[in-house]
Amino acid sequence: MEKTDFKYCPECQAEYKPNIEICTDCNVSLVDTHPFDKPLEEITWIKIAQFSGKIYGEMAGEILSKNNIPYFLKSDFFASAFSISPTNVPGAVVKLLVPEDKKEQAENLIDNFSE
Repeated sequence: MEKTDFKYCPECQAEYKPNIEICTDCNVSLVDTHPFDKPLEEITWIKIAQFSGKIYGEMAGEILSKNNIPYFLKSDFFASAFSISPTNVPGAVVKLLVPEDKKEQAENLIDNFSE
């Protein structure tokens, strides 16, 4: 990964000006290298797990994050369209997605965690 004039959040991958030190969303220290080898638009995201609540998805995501695997959680349409937390909607699900090239590694890490 090459060094740039920007700083990046290792959690959410947000880009910041060089004088910023902490991610305003994640409250973590920024890094000098971008966590992805290619632009986000070119990454193929693969679903590796599905959870019955956002809390379980976030827990699995934390495992991936600690192993430097980017991820994102996608709520079902009903929950995301109405800004309802999937933890309290019966039948709501959260999908855990990772870049295609990290699929096997991510599945191995959360294999015993998923429902």
